[in-house]
Amino acid sequence: MFGKNKKVDSVKPLTPLQRYVQEGAVIVGSRTITDGFVPEIRPAGSPSGKSRIVIGEDCVVAGAFILENDGGKVRIGNRTFIGGGRFISIAGIEIGDDVMFSWGCTLMDNDAHSLDWQQRVNDVADWKRGLDEKKIGAYKNWEAVDSAPIVVGNRAWIGFNVIILKGITIGEGAVVAAGSVVTKDVAPYTLVAGNPARYIKDLQK
Repeated sequence: MFGKNKKVDSVKPLTPLQRYVQEGAVIVGSRTITDGFVPEIRPAGSPSGKSRIVIGEDCVVAGAFILENDGGKVRIGNRTFIGGGRFISIAGIEIGDDVMFSWGCTLMDNDAHSLDWQQRVNDVADWKRGLDEKKIGAYKNWEAVDSAPIVVGNRAWIGFNVIILKGITIGEGAVVAAGSVVTKDVAPYTLVAGNPARYIKDLQK
């Protein structure tokens, strides 16, 4: 009747993860837990319908996963644990099965900016333009930025606050000690530590 409150059905907006899954940009395997998993596909707008982040089965995944351009992608195997951190890609990050990442890790498959000042002179202005127009990263020139894929092999263990830089391969079963900065490939079943990370010992007899 007139004057009485009417119940209005409200539709709860999708979270970024729900939207990306619906559009096919993110695929999450069965029984995988994604509490604290925050994907962001840039530039803002449609992720073009192709799978950009693929997570396997029985994983626990948290952290910010930022794909800066159309070349960015992340692949995560089965039974892998990622306790948070940042995974930033324009070239590709591949993480195997049974891998463990402690909290606070950063994987970045690119340099973010050119080493040549003349090639990065407009980076701030271009980034600000994207922020002003709510199109984050839309005007960033990635062609001048060095990049190379990162690969983390099966059964590796990455300690907390580890940084892994572009082009690095972490071998199967390797362990990277907490706080390390990995600037060179890590051989399978070895322990590395430090900044830059250095060989400590073999893990197989």
